[in-house]
Amino acid sequence: MDVTIAEKNGNLRKHMLSMSDPKSWEKTIALTGESLKEFENAPFLKGTKQVFIIGQGTSYATSLLIETFFEHIADIRASAYPAFHFAAYAGDYIKAPEETLVIGVSCSGNTASVSAGLREAKEQGAKTLAISNEGDIDNAKFAEYRIKTDALLERAAQVTAYSVSHLFIALAGYELAVLMGSRNGALDAGNVRYWKDQFTAAQSAMSVLPALFDRMKEISAEFSQSRNACVLGTGPNFGTMKEGALKISEFTWLFCAGEELEDFAHGRFRESDGTLPLLIIAPEGPSVAKTMDLLAACVISGTPSIVFTDVPTPALRKMATHTVEMPKLENEYLTPFLYIFPLWFYGWHIRNNAGYAVAEKRHGLAARDINFKLHFDEEGNRK
Repeated sequence: MDVTIAEKNGNLRKHMLSMSDPKSWEKTIALTGESLKEFENAPFLKGTKQVFIIGQGTSYATSLLIETFFEHIADIRASAYPAFHFAAYAGDYIKAPEETLVIGVSCSGNTASVSAGLREAKEQGAKTLAISNEGDIDNAKFAEYRIKTDALLERAAQVTAYSVSHLFIALAGYELAVLMGSRNGALDAGNVRYWKDQFTAAQSAMSVLPALFDRMKEISAEFSQSRNACVLGTGPNFGTMKEGALKISEFTWLFCAGEELEDFAHGRFRESDGTLPLLIIAPEGPSVAKTMDLLAACVISGTPSIVFTDVPTPALRKMATHTVEMPKLENEYLTPFLYIFPLWFYGWHIRNNAGYAVAEKRHGLAARDINFKLHFDEEGNRK
C-alpha cells in the first residue's frame, strides 16, 4: 500500500477509535452545554409543539436520530426531512409557525439547502435553530438560536468524510430534547438525571471500540469481493441505518442500500443472490423478532448476514452468518451512539484491505460540486 494512503487511512482509523476515550468528548460536551445556557429560559422551549429537523447526507441521518429523541424524550411531535425537500415545500409542513421549531443540521455549517430551509422557516414565522460546528458558518445567518459542537474535529484530524461529527451533533440534539422536555413538563428532575446517566453509560460502553474494530476486520475479509451491501435498521436506529449505508458507500465507493427492517422484506429481498451481505442492527427491543424473520429468509436463500445485537440468542447465533455481540445498554434510544461504529469499521476495512484510500471523493466531486451552474452555461455547454 502507498505510504500516503496508509497514512490517510491510519488517520481516519485513529479518529474513529479516539471516541473510546471519554476525553475526546469533553470539548463537544462543553460547547453544547455553553450553547444551551445562552437560551435555557427562552419561551420556545416550553411552547413548541412541532419540531422539524433538516439536513443532507450524514446530517440528514443525524436528523433522523434527533427526531426520535424529541418524540420519545421530550414528548414533542418531530419529523426529519432532507433539507432541500423541506425548503422547497415548507409551506406544506409549517401550519402553526408560532408553535414550530425548525432545526438545521450541518456538520460543515454551510450546506446551502439547510440555509434555504432555515430562511424559509424564518420567513414563515417559525423559530429556527442551527446545530453545527463552532466556526463562522452560513447556516447561523438564518437561525435565531445556535448550538455549537466540536464538528470541526474531522478537519483537524485531516480526514475527508464526516463520522464522529454525526455523534457530536446527535448528542446536541439529545441534550436539547432533554432541556425542552424539562421545560414543557414531560420530564421531572429525576427523568432529566436518568437521560443524562444513560448517555454516560453509552459513552462508557465505547471502551469496546478497539475490540470491535478488530472483529469487523475479521468479518470484512470474508466480503472483500462483494460489490454491494445493505444495512437494515428501524426505530431509534433508523438514522443509524441511513448513516451506516451512506458511510459504507462513501468509504468504499461501493453501492450500499439502507432499508427499514421490515420494508426490505417487501420486494427488495429479491435482490439477495448469495453475495449481498445484510448488516442488521438489532438491539434488544422490537428489532429482534423481525431480525429472526429475516434470518429465516437468509437461511432459506443462502443470503449472508451480519447481526449487531446485545441479545445473541442461540437461535440467532445459529442462523446468522456472523453475530457481533454489542455492549448491553439499558435504553434502546441510546444504542445509536454505539451501533454506528461497526458499520463505519466495516466500510473502512473493505476499502483499506483493497489497498485504496478510504473516503476519498470520486470524479473530483464533493456534494457542493454537484452544481449545474458551476460547470455548465445556460445552454448546457461545459465551461
